[in-house]
Amino acid sequence: MTNMPTRPIKSRNPLRTGGKGMRFLVLVLVTLVFMAVVGVGAVFGTFYFYGRGLPDYQQLADYEPPVMTRVHAGDGSLISEFATEKRAFVPINAFPKLVIKAFLAAEDKNFYSHPGIDFPGVARAALTNIIQVGRNRRPVGASTITQQVAKNFLLTNEVSIARKVKEAILAFRIEHAFSKDRILELYLNQIYYGHGTYGVEAASRTYFGKSVKELTIAECAMIASLPKAPNNYSPYRNPKKARKRRNHVIRRMADVSFINRDQAKSAMEEDFHLGEVEKMLNKAPYFVEHVRRILEEKFGSSKLYRAGLKVYTTLDMNMQESAQRAIKRNLLIADKRYGYRGSLGTVDISRGEIAVQNAMIRQNGFTEGEDIKVGSVINGTVMSVSETQAWIILGAEDGYLDIKDMNWAREPNPNIDGRWAKIKNPAKAITAGDLIMVKVLGRKQDGSGWSLALEQEPEVEGALISLAPLTGYVKAMIGGY
Repeated sequence: MTNMPTRPIKSRNPLRTGGKGMRFLVLVLVTLVFMAVVGVGAVFGTFYFYGRGLPDYQQLADYEPPVMTRVHAGDGSLISEFATEKRAFVPINAFPKLVIKAFLAAEDKNFYSHPGIDFPGVARAALTNIIQVGRNRRPVGASTITQQVAKNFLLTNEVSIARKVKEAILAFRIEHAFSKDRILELYLNQIYYGHGTYGVEAASRTYFGKSVKELTIAECAMIASLPKAPNNYSPYRNPKKARKRRNHVIRRMADVSFINRDQAKSAMEEDFHLGEVEKMLNKAPYFVEHVRRILEEKFGSSKLYRAGLKVYTTLDMNMQESAQRAIKRNLLIADKRYGYRGSLGTVDISRGEIAVQNAMIRQNGFTEGEDIKVGSVINGTVMSVSETQAWIILGAEDGYLDIKDMNWAREPNPNIDGRWAKIKNPAKAITAGDLIMVKVLGRKQDGSGWSLALEQEPEVEGALISLAPLTGYVKAMIGGY
């Protein structure tokens, strides 16, 4: 057999064999690098474009907020405040840890670890918003405390992508220039909390009537819940929404281990113990106005309303309150000597008792089931008049006006002394359908309703000033009814 020449077998080059695959991988890699370069370029371009002309964040170093001027009586009790914004500045090291934890849980749990932007938070918010597309729900935000400082101090509340980009740029710059504690201090003292209050200390006094250092877990959570929507979550205006939002913050505090589960459970069961929004107003209005004029003349309006002056006066609150009661009581008595000037208006009683009841509920501001307080002066509608008394609807409840409690109500006549001229029949002064002022004396003995007395706003005026004879100190001042 003839040996056939053998052709050498060529070994396959793996590079040539996988040439197409490698070319594809190289193409993908180049594309990714190109996209990364373009992306980085776009980011830098965006930062450059929006970063020009931004407000100077260095001004935060010299931040001096407008602080309330506070006026105190002789015993040190607070009687008034003067401010364009109700605020009391508190340094960061004076805030209780519990307050800080409540705000971090509610607003920015990663505050002490992120560089101004919480990128995982932004990703979660974006994913949530994508999922909720078409569900008619409000978009979820991811603003950090630093971003909120940038917005509240340096930007506007405009809702736009441009503003969010500027906010992010300023947040990075602020984080680079200031410590975390300084940023948090600015935030806690600047944010609006509703009812004219700015800063946590002012909010604490407005909602709970005490310093921020005295707040419970539930109260810390209540205040920390407000920055999101102060008017919507105000416990005065919307107690149900406020409680729900407060409990959400308490749960967040437990989720991040700022408090334990037992503390959270106890705090969520705690009732609101609210102070009075304007509890110090009208204690001594004429005296306070006199003090305000002196301060404005001496220091000027800017210092009066922004410099946080502490003003201590000679007012004696016990004497002031006694004087106010005496003036009010005796002006009412004196005014009645001149006679009864007539009803406040008329109500259509032909619509029926239920319609009148509803009208009086709206008029007096109390609803069915709420107690009418003895001694209060409210409005009532006369439903019928007999020879000895009148039937009055006050709202959900009614009462009776006896002749002895309205016999002063003769027609006005300055030539007759009302102490001696008395009417003997209610019809001489009132008729069915009259809207009148009445004072609540108490429950009638037979339980048929309230016992009432006829009242009217006095037209006579009076004033009183009480001075300490040895020092000349003003102890009480009344300027009128």
